[in-house]
Amino acid sequence: MSKESNKPQSPEEFRDSDSVHVNKIHQRIVSREQLEPEEGFEPTPWWVWAISVLLLFAMGYYLGRYGGSWSTVAHEVEQPSVGTAAPAVRVVKGDQIFIGVCQTCHQATGLGVPGQYPPLVGSEWVNRDVETPIRIVLYGLEGPLTVKGDSYNNKMPHFHDKLSDNEVAAVVSHIRTTWGNNAAPAKPEDVAAVRSQHGVRTPWSATELATLKSAQAP
Repeated sequence: MSKESNKPQSPEEFRDSDSVHVNKIHQRIVSREQLEPEEGFEPTPWWVWAISVLLLFAMGYYLGRYGGSWSTVAHEVEQPSVGTAAPAVRVVKGDQIFIGVCQTCHQATGLGVPGQYPPLVGSEWVNRDVETPIRIVLYGLEGPLTVKGDSYNNKMPHFHDKLSDNEVAAVVSHIRTTWGNNAAPAKPEDVAAVRSQHGVRTPWSATELATLKSAQAP
């Protein structure tokens, strides 16, 4: 082996021919990189602020003019004020109750459906005494029935657990004073008396109702 092969190499021999120092190499690499982007960090243009203020002003004006009030005055038309000396009385309309529970069978005209549902117009079961229609509305009616000479045999549902005394009185009064009927209206106390008399029971038959009418006749 020659002496030149055993001679240690100097550090200069390991250096890149294009560079002389690590720091200088790093500086050249960094100098080639792009600058940090600045998009999105610019100040907002003045006209954007101006438009935003105008929009907020316009929306505030619209809400103030057409948004109504936060007070409860608007709701006092349908709901009574709380804390009054006397409780508010709810008005019960017999025609509305009739539409909801009676009109499907007896029709808006009160003429019923021939052969199926008896008429209320001129009916002797409606107009003679006030207790009979109250009994029918409260407890229902089933079996053979003759109205104005025509025969029916169907079933009317009961409403004793669905309608209050005021509601029963209202719908019975509507039936007895509409379509040419001219009988006296029913009162809530009349309904309460019938409830107290009969309690909870099965539907009436025409025979039972006729017996009660005869017993009440003077």
